[in-house]
Amino acid sequence: MSISNTIKNYFSNEKKMILNNQTIADDIVIDLNNAPKRLVFDKSSIGSTDDEKLKHNVFAIARKNKYVKNLVVELANNGYYLVEHKDGISTFEKFDTAEKFKHNLTNSNLNIYKDLFYTLDKPSIASTTPRLLVVFSSVADFSLNASISRRNFFINFKSINKYVPSNTYVLRISDIGAVVGSFYLNNNFNKNVEKNVQELLKLIMKGNGIEKKDVVLYGASKGATASLYHALKGGYNSVCVDPIVSDEYHENQYNDPHFTQGTFPLSKQEKFIQLMKEVKIISDVNIIYSINSPIYEYINAIIKDHDMEQKIKYINISHPKIKDHPDVGPNTIDVLTLIINNLFYKLGDVSSKNLTIEAKIE
Repeated sequence: MSISNTIKNYFSNEKKMILNNQTIADDIVIDLNNAPKRLVFDKSSIGSTDDEKLKHNVFAIARKNKYVKNLVVELANNGYYLVEHKDGISTFEKFDTAEKFKHNLTNSNLNIYKDLFYTLDKPSIASTTPRLLVVFSSVADFSLNASISRRNFFINFKSINKYVPSNTYVLRISDIGAVVGSFYLNNNFNKNVEKNVQELLKLIMKGNGIEKKDVVLYGASKGATASLYHALKGGYNSVCVDPIVSDEYHENQYNDPHFTQGTFPLSKQEKFIQLMKEVKIISDVNIIYSINSPIYEYINAIIKDHDMEQKIKYINISHPKIKDHPDVGPNTIDVLTLIINNLFYKLGDVSSKNLTIEAKIE
């Protein structure tokens, strides 16, 4: 049963579609070329309890229903992003320009560069030799939250300004693209993400008199994917905490919670293997990871095994509280801040190393 005509009528008249057990039982066909800027989906009749029917947005249905998932992917590939959910109704808005889309974000001190939003915290002291720390966002704590600020501009390590030199600017960049984020990589809707990120870094450096040697890129998980990719691409120093360099684990083990299937022109594995073959590593790149994380084997196979000159530093941390990928970031902050500050102060070389935090045996 195709419901394309039903959808067309809803959009042309009410700009709304009802998602119920009947309409999600087959392919959902939408002519997005003729759709309005805002698309409203009422899924209030779907759910096991009254509370669930109203509370959970379209993404929750997409996690369980392949037709709704295909719809969400198609929306993302055409630049429609979830911006609001209330009383069982999810609203998607088309990203035309950053200026027109800005009203959907709640972050303070928001700046725009092309299709990127960013914030720039000034250092606590003025300096003739300023530094720059770039913090790329991880997947949010509530990754499918309807708030695009929380979902696609999640603020990691809010107090990091206190743990870096006082003359350090802190740059945070939005990651609007795909569904839970584009991992700061090109996606099927926007083929300029990588170029724009690289341009923004240069713009901030030039505008504030920052030399490239005084720049450090940092991120954990999704943010580490970005800090690793853009460091290799642009020749920047970086600290990357358990970067996701392949989506295979999450797609196979957790049924694609990041909605990466169908939203990117190339897989992360393809991109990183290609990058490792092409790039000449001229910067100080550090990967913090753990043998206890399922991401460990992918980093070794895709990055370390293709790092022919072993220019990247691999800090493997065995810690009793690290049992899975999300545990790596919170339990390696001491090593993270040590390496970031070492890159800024240049106290000495860091080499690949296995570090073990031993638990007391009861």
